[in-house]
Amino acid sequence: MSDNSIMNIGDLAEPVKVLIEKIGDATGILYEPKHIVAVAEAQAKAAKIQAESEIETAKIKAEVAKIQAEAQIEITDLQRRAAQRWIAEQGQQQESIENTIIKAIPQLNEDADPKAIEDDWIIKFFDKCRLVTDDEVQDLWASILAGEANSAGAYSPKALTILADMNQNSLMLFNAFCSLCLVNLDNPRLLMASPPIFKIKDARVPIIKGDFKEAYVTSLPISDEELRVLAQKSESIYKGYGFGLKDFQLLLEHGLIEGSSLMEYNLFWYNNELWGILEPSSYFPSTLEDYKEITITGYALTSVGRELFHITKHSSPLGYFEKITEFLKIYYDANIVKLSKR
Repeated sequence: MSDNSIMNIGDLAEPVKVLIEKIGDATGILYEPKHIVAVAEAQAKAAKIQAESEIETAKIKAEVAKIQAEAQIEITDLQRRAAQRWIAEQGQQQESIENTIIKAIPQLNEDADPKAIEDDWIIKFFDKCRLVTDDEVQDLWASILAGEANSAGAYSPKALTILADMNQNSLMLFNAFCSLCLVNLDNPRLLMASPPIFKIKDARVPIIKGDFKEAYVTSLPISDEELRVLAQKSESIYKGYGFGLKDFQLLLEHGLIEGSSLMEYNLFWYNNELWGILEPSSYFPSTLEDYKEITITGYALTSVGRELFHITKHSSPLGYFEKITEFLKIYYDANIVKLSKR
């Protein structure tokens, strides 16, 4: 990384300047990488001088004292190696911090208000992201920093902790889960605003597990055997996209999804498009009566999962949407039509 990255901020837009100043005020570390290294090197040099002095002293002492001096030399050498390791770690962590900030800058809105971010949040954020060296994972942390600067409170401290605890495999799994989610928006009309407002009320993967509770959510008269067959078909859809029960279980353990909730849907967002759930005889909604409210079961994002949904690179797996909508049409005796594009 070049020396003129985030250090020269004179020509940057106001939100960028404010964000960098806010980070510096909260952490006291942003503009100190050279200072940190200089202090550490000075400490290491002092330790080396002290060791050399002790070696000279040991030469004129008795054999017992010489043995003691050699032990002291060994200890001092250990301290020197520890200092070198500490310098390397601090340099790597500072580089991770600065890379994350650089990646966040292009994502800042003109009306961003970084001053509204709480100092404790910033301290916790950099305590977590400083350990991230993977480039793609740094992208996620940068999106969170920018999102918090654009709208303070968008990401909870709990979300930071959960993200920090996830490895590359669980991050990929969560991204895949979000790619399968149908999203119930808090206010679909705001999607048409300028700029559009995208607030998630609920987001879930509508898998049918076949338990008794689910028998009443369909409008069709359905036997236990028919429910079992539908459950097997539902499960086969997700297995075809790499999701088995153990994968859902891993996301449950991370606190990103929950598996025992129900939610009413008559509209949903998927892959940048808004869809309406209608009565089977309706093909375009002209009145509210044309919409059909269905109760969808399955695995849903928790509040933290909904926060982190915004930083995933979710996309529609090939053929998935056609399979899941066809399944929902049969299971709920409904028609599903596209209403608009985001």
